[in-house]
Amino acid sequence: MPIPTYQREPTMPRAMSYVLISPCRNEAAFMRRTLDSVLAQTARPTKWIVVDDGSTDESPQILEEYAKKVDWLTVVTRADRGHRAVGPGVIEAFYAGLQTVNTADYEFICKLDLDLEFGPRYFEILMQRLIDTPRIAPRSGKPYV
Repeated sequence: MPIPTYQREPTMPRAMSYVLISPCRNEAAFMRRTLDSVLAQTARPTKWIVVDDGSTDESPQILEEYAKKVDWLTVVTRADRGHRAVGPGVIEAFYAGLQTVNTADYEFICKLDLDLEFGPRYFEILMQRLIDTPRIAPRSGKPYV
């Protein structure tokens, strides 16, 4: 199915601005579901950085396909280190993506894996809860629907 062109919506309130950073390596089997879940959000990210951490599957081609249609999606490519490094590799890839943005431009920063699927109001609801209850602090964990 062709991917529609998605451009940044200029009406995003400052309080709801967020950047997604998604480290990935060989996620071709799952990433379309995550990409489509983010594209369907009622509160889309201001920017989305996907860090391809040396994928050897079809991930780079899928990311290129989406990046051509989504003006707020940027792909950062890292060299293949020759093996998967689940803990440290993910952290290094996240920081490689984080280095490409000015964090002061966003109210929220989110690390998002590329093997997830969630409903269209996921980020809208999460950000509203964080805004309404500042003592919640940072969130981490698995989304539950």
